[in-house]
Amino acid sequence: MEKRRHSLFRLLQYLRPYGRYIVGALCMALLGALLNLLLPWLLRDTIDRVLLAKDFRLLAWIALGIIFIFFVKGVTSYVQSYWMSFAGFRAITKLRSELYQHLHSLSAAFFQETPSGEVVSRMTNDITILQNLFSGVFVNIIMDLLIFIGSIVFLFFIHWKLALLSLLVFPLVGTSVDYLGKRIRGFSHLLQSKAAILTALVERTVTGMKIIQSYVSGHYEVEKFERENEVNFYLAMRQAKAKAIFTPLVELLTSCGLVVVFWYGGREVIQGSLTAGGLVAFLGYLVIASSPLSRFSSGFQALQQSLASAERIFEFLDTPSLVCEDHQAIEWSTIREGIRFSRVSFAYRGETILRNFDLSIRMGEKVGIVGPSGAGKTTLINLLLRFYDPDSGCIEIDGVDIRRFKLSSLRNLIGVVLQDALVLGGTVRENILYGNLDASQEALHIASKKAHAHEFIVNLHNGYDTDVGDQGVRLSGGQKQRIAIARALLKDPPIMVFDEATSSLDPESEQYILHTISQIGRDKIVIIVAHSLRMVKNLDRIILLEDGEVKGDGTHEELIRSNPRYQRLFQEEAQALSEAR
Repeated sequence: MEKRRHSLFRLLQYLRPYGRYIVGALCMALLGALLNLLLPWLLRDTIDRVLLAKDFRLLAWIALGIIFIFFVKGVTSYVQSYWMSFAGFRAITKLRSELYQHLHSLSAAFFQETPSGEVVSRMTNDITILQNLFSGVFVNIIMDLLIFIGSIVFLFFIHWKLALLSLLVFPLVGTSVDYLGKRIRGFSHLLQSKAAILTALVERTVTGMKIIQSYVSGHYEVEKFERENEVNFYLAMRQAKAKAIFTPLVELLTSCGLVVVFWYGGREVIQGSLTAGGLVAFLGYLVIASSPLSRFSSGFQALQQSLASAERIFEFLDTPSLVCEDHQAIEWSTIREGIRFSRVSFAYRGETILRNFDLSIRMGEKVGIVGPSGAGKTTLINLLLRFYDPDSGCIEIDGVDIRRFKLSSLRNLIGVVLQDALVLGGTVRENILYGNLDASQEALHIASKKAHAHEFIVNLHNGYDTDVGDQGVRLSGGQKQRIAIARALLKDPPIMVFDEATSSLDPESEQYILHTISQIGRDKIVIIVAHSLRMVKNLDRIILLEDGEVKGDGTHEELIRSNPRYQRLFQEEAQALSEAR
């Protein structure tokens, strides 16, 4: 309950900047409610003063009054709906922007541990539910509440004893609304979580279809989806059952109350304590008061669903990043000395990846990092980019701890080509220009030629303006990798990192890229992470990494001559190449 109130309070904070629109909408709602409440009163006068007295002149005035009431009511309804929708949609737009910006601030650990479908569901489904709340549900609940309160006032004004009798049924209805509302809210929360799981399974299937089909494991994925789908069906039916009984129960209790009121009111008319018009007006106000109760069912359900969505959204918005920028972080745009890893230790999910790791790379050096899988090679790059922070020790650039840098400033110093080529949707041009959005056409072409990508790009049906599809599905693995390399070269940062950058390239393209790397000037640091020793044998230094520690440091010739571990890796690779031929 406390969590629900907190979520509602936070939602209202997003509406505060648009308070004048909300106040205006509430005034329009109040006016509309008053106009609604005039109709039964006019009906009373029509019966008691017009029909019984046969006053045609008053009948005409009442008829004109009813037309005027409906005209003004229509205007107030339009203005109220427009102003409330404006305030609500602006609040949702702000909330959606905050969510998206927060998404960019989260650390890599969050995206590794949170299914992408869960993130997408909160950014889309939950936001849509809140949007419906602000655009319609919220206004309707307020309007109904005003009409209900006004009707009760008029009931007591007409006949207080009859009003007290009428109100006996309302606590029963309220209890039913509260009980079923809690159940519906609980089911809504579970259903939204299951919807996120289903979304994640579909996304996993779409992105991994080649693997699924090549291993003929579609039946396994289908069975997994069916299990979750059945759970979703079970929860949906339980929610539907609660919803199905909600409105009939409210209507049954209301109708029973109306019968009792009609019987007692009829006695009062017969005894002369109430006029016939007064009884008709009373019943009219009672119907007006009970109508919001039946509408409260759907409005309350929508409100409960919205609060469940709000809880999920704020839970996401409150998720802290494991990597935070210091409030006094500094800008840093150049490198003069180099990079230094000093006694760096790092563990992930309880498994130690690096322990007391030391490494210095001077400006102008080209350094290769090799070692078996799981040795911690890619972890070094993740730590350098501050996707994670070390558990102990520090990483310095020019003697300054990188945790003192602004994250954007640090990452602007580094150009990265990862093992999995990251190609976004859009055109080839847009993907390469990610390296430098202000680059000229000439610079774009030069970077593409260096990456050995220009040749295949100009042969695409729209050249650089060819749409690559979602995650580059219209390109081969090698083409995507070359686009990623062109992007890094266009960025032209002082640190260039290639993490298995040529793993998807053919031998000819690989040699071309190696030549490009060799031509990178001494004004940069080049780090190449590789499994294959042929990628690093001509570099200035090679770092052999095993079990999170440096087990060798030197040129290829030095390590071949004096390092048994490196000799073993070289022999194993040579044997594998020989067998492959």
